[in-house]
Amino acid sequence: MSIEFFTRLPLHGETQFLPGDPRNRGDWHRGGPSTGAVSGFNVGDHFTYIDYLGQIARAAEINGFGGALMVNAPSGEEPWTVCSLLARETRTLKYVTAFQPYHYTPWVAVQQAATYQRATGNRLIWNIINGGSDAIQRQVGDFSEHDERYERAIEFMDVVKGYWNNETFHYDGKFYKADGGGLRGPQKKAELPLICTAGSSIPAREFAARHADFYLMRAEHPTEIAALIADIRERALKYGRTGIRFGLSIDVITRETEELALAEAKRFFDEGIARGAVKAVAAHAGLRTARKLSYEHDFAGKNETQGFEDFFIHPNVWTGFGYIGIPPGCALVGSHENVVARIREYNAIGIDLFFLAGYPHLEEAYRLGEHILPHFRGERSGLSRTNEPLPALHSANGPSGA
Repeated sequence: MSIEFFTRLPLHGETQFLPGDPRNRGDWHRGGPSTGAVSGFNVGDHFTYIDYLGQIARAAEINGFGGALMVNAPSGEEPWTVCSLLARETRTLKYVTAFQPYHYTPWVAVQQAATYQRATGNRLIWNIINGGSDAIQRQVGDFSEHDERYERAIEFMDVVKGYWNNETFHYDGKFYKADGGGLRGPQKKAELPLICTAGSSIPAREFAARHADFYLMRAEHPTEIAALIADIRERALKYGRTGIRFGLSIDVITRETEELALAEAKRFFDEGIARGAVKAVAAHAGLRTARKLSYEHDFAGKNETQGFEDFFIHPNVWTGFGYIGIPPGCALVGSHENVVARIREYNAIGIDLFFLAGYPHLEEAYRLGEHILPHFRGERSGLSRTNEPLPALHSANGPSGA
């Protein structure tokens, strides 16, 4: 089975979720006493947060990561802008930019992507998301219901692929219409970005089965991951698709020995508990309407007297980050050999693409590049789109929509 490694860029601040961390890495620091005072927290500083993100991107490329995932949230930097700025600071690193169909018309997305692809040598990957919170969707002006957002996403990708593959595309759907547009001239040289998506609701799974090259997940127990992979593959077969692949986002705390890694994890955990992070996480829980992972349901039955050992759901797989509000919530904790073994276990059940990161992202990019990625030399496979038939809805002559 193939395997590839990307990392993640923290668009919401390096220390935003780390209680008591004094490192000043730009103006997402919450202020107060800090070390490494490289930013005065003003627009126009000689070192800004985008400069720090550039350092992480270059470190990721130096250490052999194939790309970087940028998470989209109203509380963070806008990912498409960030990846456009960083693409010229790196040579080979691919960028996974998350956005919602609500943000763009299909044509604007197509034109922007074609321009980006031509300028960077086809280093853009799309992560099509549809919002994990109804409340936050309304805050940014989207009052569509959950299932309708996925109907819209299906049509969005139908039209995107229609524009990309035809100079005169026609479409008449519920959300979008097209009458003769399409990529022409030099724009046609660009490759359609690989399509990633996530979400475990039934509409989200159907969207992935129909349009995604990669279905992305947050880490859970391997048996739960295997069951979700089997379900998505079965759904994809309805559309004649056999090549859909799978990605996993998980943090890593790795050291020379398991004892040292556990000590570092416990430091994070104890600081989070001491500063009331669990109460803060609970206060915001009502904003989220996306499906909770099984271990997140378990949090409701836990209290702050629980030890950090209670959050291991599998050998070396620790959910304590989620309990104290550090995204994405789950981490591999152990020696270098432990972490490599767990990666191989997830790879064996169908995960091709791993998004690995740690806190702080810059230093941990080097640690992962020096001690984890070398174990997979000779096995790595760059990302590519499988040659599968496009669903009938992609006809250039105007299907009726979703």
